[in-house]
Amino acid sequence: MVLKSILSYVQMTELSSLVRELKLILYGDDDSEPSEEACAQLTQEFFKEDTFRLLVIFLPKLNLETRKDATQVVASLQRQPLPSRFEASRYLEANLDLVDILISGYEDPQLALHYGRMLKECLRHQIVAGYILEPSQQRKFFDYIQHPSFDIAADAADTFKVRNFL
Repeated sequence: MVLKSILSYVQMTELSSLVRELKLILYGDDDSEPSEEACAQLTQEFFKEDTFRLLVIFLPKLNLETRKDATQVVASLQRQPLPSRFEASRYLEANLDLVDILISGYEDPQLALHYGRMLKECLRHQIVAGYILEPSQQRKFFDYIQHPSFDIAADAADTFKVRNFL
């Protein structure tokens, strides 16, 4: 049991380190601006290697700072210029189950705002916007809009509103 806990900690530490590296490539740092070429290559690899799925699934296990960084990475990758944006769109079309995870993220108060921001960024893609227009998805949003937590209810309403203005 102890060995399993140690391995889990090492894996989460590696994932946290990877997320920081991704953020550095996409946003640059105090000394350098991000490279368009590096961002385009990262976008291709990110979706090709299914890193988006990894971040979405392991988000609950990440510490708060890494969750914030992962949310920023996903947001940035959805806003990449063409043709990289097509990579994200094709990926999401083939992996709509991830959109379901993002939507159901509103059920967890610890993750709701992170998943909500990721979902809003994914709504930039027509396939995702069309998917949440389905009646079963809309019913979920009406439930989340009535959530007892003001922050979660407001974020869900904002996501629903963003979808309506696409």
